[in-house]
Amino acid sequence: MSDVRVVPLCAGTAARTLSRLVMGADPEPLDLTFSIFYVRAGDRHILVDTGVSTPEETASHHHPLGQTAEQDPVAALEGIGVGTDEISVVVNTHLHWDHCANNHRFPNATLYAQRSELQYAIAPLPLHRHAYDEIEVEHGMCQSLPGFMRAQLTLIEGDLEIAPNVHILHTPGHSPGSQSVLVSGTETYLIPGDNLPLHQNLNGGQFTPNPIHVDLESYFASISRSTKEADVILPGHDLRVFDRAEYR
Repeated sequence: MSDVRVVPLCAGTAARTLSRLVMGADPEPLDLTFSIFYVRAGDRHILVDTGVSTPEETASHHHPLGQTAEQDPVAALEGIGVGTDEISVVVNTHLHWDHCANNHRFPNATLYAQRSELQYAIAPLPLHRHAYDEIEVEHGMCQSLPGFMRAQLTLIEGDLEIAPNVHILHTPGHSPGSQSVLVSGTETYLIPGDNLPLHQNLNGGQFTPNPIHVDLESYFASISRSTKEADVILPGHDLRVFDRAEYR
């Protein structure tokens, strides 16, 4: 297992409030990250989530964010010596705008998403529509494609082993097709997407959901299952994941 490596990479930052990511929390200021995770398992180069578009592209449709040139997802990978053509697997934890915007930039990768997630992303409930990029049509012509349609997805239903010691777990809750990645190294690491966006969602071992969710019963079951299997949680929006440069 010594050849397993997980590297968190910052693809952007933003100022939000704690209540945006922890249900019932006070609206205290919060600095967050938009993280992607590079996983090396044997000879497999895996990327979990592909991050956000440029601040200019996201400003008109979503929320403001900051992104330096070094935080562009491709540049962030190149900064650790990994080229886009080396990535053989991309896992989208879900298809919200800030997790799949750069899918098309990894031409040699097989991209995995849950079938239930794509079905929901195409026609979400109005309450959740803002979380997904939408197809823009003008005069019958498509003007832009959402992140989840800019590259061919391989749809799965349930769990899947994608490399030795690396498994996709179907963990619905935040969205119908939310999925987590479990990586077994010297410790077992869980990359949970927005099921657990911050460490505060598991403060003191007591789970508090993300306010954006579709099914609380399945959400609690998913968290119970995945956290039992993991030694270390790597939330996707928590700056503390960068306390360590890599996890082995």
